[in-house]
Amino acid sequence: MSTIYTLPIYTLCGQSLKVLSGKMKFRALMQDAMYMREFQAIVATLAKLAKDCVMILGVRQMHFIVNEDQSSAASPLVWATIAADEYFPEYRMEAARSDQEYIVLSMSSANLGRALSVLRSGGVSMCKLKLQRIQFPCISVIASVQSSSSSEAREVVHDVPVTIIPASDWSAYVVPRVPNSQLALSLPSLRLLRSLIDKLKNISPSLEFQASFDGELSVIATSEMSTVTSRFQKLLPRSLAVSQQEASCSVDSRKASAFFGALQLPNEELTIGIDQEHSIHLQIDVRQDVVLHSILPAVCF
Repeated sequence: MSTIYTLPIYTLCGQSLKVLSGKMKFRALMQDAMYMREFQAIVATLAKLAKDCVMILGVRQMHFIVNEDQSSAASPLVWATIAADEYFPEYRMEAARSDQEYIVLSMSSANLGRALSVLRSGGVSMCKLKLQRIQFPCISVIASVQSSSSSEAREVVHDVPVTIIPASDWSAYVVPRVPNSQLALSLPSLRLLRSLIDKLKNISPSLEFQASFDGELSVIATSEMSTVTSRFQKLLPRSLAVSQQEASCSVDSRKASAFFGALQLPNEELTIGIDQEHSIHLQIDVRQDVVLHSILPAVCF
């Protein structure tokens, strides 16, 4: 018989308890070690950006959103869309009512990140996510870990408290729309751009991104003393919504740096889309149907 270890349950931090409907069900199973590490890395990225996150569970997709309220957030709007069949050989979601398509939950991103941190280690053969009510609504993270001192696997369980968002409030938790970029370029080395932005944020409070149809991206930082321009050339145009030769947008350098600094994913390729003078859309395709997005709104200093 496997030994069951139930790790300490996190405190509710003032969240009100919600009654978990008997009809509301969610259960998902992961078994591939690489997929489990990727899933953990996505959540760890979100946990570095915001204290809380929203989890939207659909029939075929799962979404995570952080910083949906941009009015006071120091970090950028970021969300992840995960197709259920990419990571989960077993995935079941039943909403509270037959006419509802989702279950919407709010939780501490740090608590969920800590619960999933066990997936970084070797020897995890399986991980289940389950919505249930113990003393309060929670997402239970149940990992089967092979012990080095025993032939039997042990279960490691974290119960992460959640607040169930009623359907009447769903309008405040909509999955963001991808902007209609006039130009989008695929950058093969995310590491170089991350290092560059980390340095440029100390020069200027804003960064201007200029893209051209011939595959050139310029990142410009301007201060009273100097203007620093860095260029990436021979990039591939991608996902052009409108045929346009050039596009530019200035964004908050802190928000740009926060996004790149939070990334825990091993992916190197990044797509940068520019919606002229409105926003910059950053997209990392972890897999075909597993995508991390960020929107940096335009600023004027």
